Amino acid sequence: MRRTLKHSSRIRGGGSPGSILRRIKEGDLLLQLSLKPETRYRYVLPYVSEMPAHLYRSDNPYIKSCIYDWSALPHNASQISNWATKDRVDSPKTSSSPEPGPQSIYLMPFHAAEIIEPLLNDIYPSKWTVVCSDNALMRKLIGAWMSTENQWIVVLQKDCFLQDMAAMRRGCCSSLLVNAVLANASYWSPQNLAYQFMAEAKRLWELESDTPKLTTIQAAMLMNTAITRQTLIHNRAVEMATQIGLLTPPTRDLAPLNSPENAPQSRKALSRNFTAWALFNFQALHVYILFEPPLIRKPPDVSLPDPAANPEWYGQVWLKYPGDAKLHTTNFPYQFQAQCQVRVIMNDMWLEQFRSSRQSSPEGGNIMLPSTQIEQANRFYARLKAWYDALPAPLTPSSIVFPSQILLHTNYQNILANLYESIRITSLNAGMITAIKQAASCNFETLLRLYYLRHGFSYGDQFLVQPLNTLGFWSLSKIHTITAPTHEDDDNNNNDLKATRSTLLLAAKGLHQQSASFYLDRITFQLLCSKMRPQERQLLDSEVFFHDRDYGGHDSAVDQISPQPRNQLDKMNKGEETNKKKEDHSDSPTAVNRPGNDRNQGSTEKELIREVRSKWVVTVRSVDDDPEIHRLQKLVKDNLKLDATAEYSDEDEGVY
Repeated sequence: MRRTLKHSSRIRGGGSPGSILRRIKEGDLLLQLSLKPETRYRYVLPYVSEMPAHLYRSDNPYIKSCIYDWSALPHNASQISNWATKDRVDSPKTSSSPEPGPQSIYLMPFHAAEIIEPLLNDIYPSKWTVVCSDNALMRKLIGAWMSTENQWIVVLQKDCFLQDMAAMRRGCCSSLLVNAVLANASYWSPQNLAYQFMAEAKRLWELESDTPKLTTIQAAMLMNTAITRQTLIHNRAVEMATQIGLLTPPTRDLAPLNSPENAPQSRKALSRNFTAWALFNFQALHVYILFEPPLIRKPPDVSLPDPAANPEWYGQVWLKYPGDAKLHTTNFPYQFQAQCQVRVIMNDMWLEQFRSSRQSSPEGGNIMLPSTQIEQANRFYARLKAWYDALPAPLTPSSIVFPSQILLHTNYQNILANLYESIRITSLNAGMITAIKQAASCNFETLLRLYYLRHGFSYGDQFLVQPLNTLGFWSLSKIHTITAPTHEDDDNNNNDLKATRSTLLLAAKGLHQQSASFYLDRITFQLLCSKMRPQERQLLDSEVFFHDRDYGGHDSAVDQISPQPRNQLDKMNKGEETNKKKEDHSDSPTAVNRPGNDRNQGSTEKELIREVRSKWVVTVRSVDDDPEIHRLQKLVKDNLKLDATAEYSDEDEGVY
């Protein structure tokens, strides 16, 4: 109405007809320039765009989170009605929850942000590596690594590392460590910098691994991660830590990092203490994933400072999102402290498990016999629950948003669901155990769906393979349970089957997109597809990849992966060293060699898969199973055989 009056006033005032018509047609350009463009983005769940009904539980805290509320997800009216009628108890930390207004961290994917780190401007990585001379490129790679991988698998104190790199000091920096960082900042492909950085790191490792040093231990953790969880490098890192006394005698208390007093000594002591916890955390997760006994029996004798009072001890990481003048912290100090606390519990659990009687398997490994008693499991459950209830405000279910924060919670739910697997269910404990496992399974699935809705799976995250693998094989098992009695495959009349299929397709989509950057995801995706029934494989092709422009137009989703996964860095520049880790590569249809382009692709594929030597445990029924028969290299050898017609078997069930 106001706009109409303005136009009428201009006409009565004798304004030019052409000017008035142009204003009506084009609007007020100055006003349009003052408007902010829409920056919100949400990925769409495959097959069924709505959250499954079984996730709307009153005890599911993640359905009430900011990341879910601000994802603009279309809700089913009946689901919302049923959920809203249930009691909703506010968290005791509600007062510390984020402000009600939308924030960039909840509206945009994590990979849209860039790290703001002044120390990056002072470093010249070319002085530490012979692989590349482009310092601007390597600064971007190191910054991207610090805001992603080093948020979850932490190996070093970033401020000490960057300061010594800039000053050409070798206390907290070395050529081996720099090459290992840069290799992790890119992904596998013989034609790119990642391969060259790792080759240089391996060369330096051969020269330096006999001399225990702090930077060599840090590099070992990075190389272990990049070379698909190999045990030899991990074990050598623990040996070196023992030789230099990293884990036993505590280093003196530190002055503030920016204190002028004894700055070099403070930096070295800080780096030692921080690395001690980083190594403990790394080995606790390593042995948990590989089902191996812990090499470190107790945590470092170094107290963790209060993140609120001394965040400099940990090192803050700040992010800037497009169109947002405000800087956002990843709350890394709180994240690292929480990781340390839960890894102590994980390590104690595994020590108890392997302290039980064991016997050698035919493959030479250890069989963990069912000896965990209900009282012991209850004690660990109480410790885990106490850790969860004491999480600081930025890490509560209502506030989490960054990938590393979501992974922290998926790891917790994973542990809970596994905790009672070895317990013999009786009439006395059946109700409690079932309730814990069902809640953990529900929360686990919700978290991965929220991860996808907010951040997607196309951006490389090498730590997604474990939860996606778990979710995928668990879904296969559930589909088998649902369809076995009646052999009913029409999910139009079976909501449980339809919801479970959507979960399976989500896990498969995630593994497939991650396989563009990581070979482990590639092999896991092949294993998962080989165990699918024809019905689910057809849905994978028609409902996921047919509608995905990146992968459309192929005969089979199972055959879409090229022999060499594409590199996440392929889009940084357009020259030989043209790569950018922070770029979302999902809209590049030329990044993957298409099937049919190479007549020898099938044989190349088989040769690559035969070379798998990873000890990673892919599918497992229970913590008491023999892990040797579930290791990736054995499954590839015995079960995969590149045969997409293989039928699903109960022996390949996955559990959390």
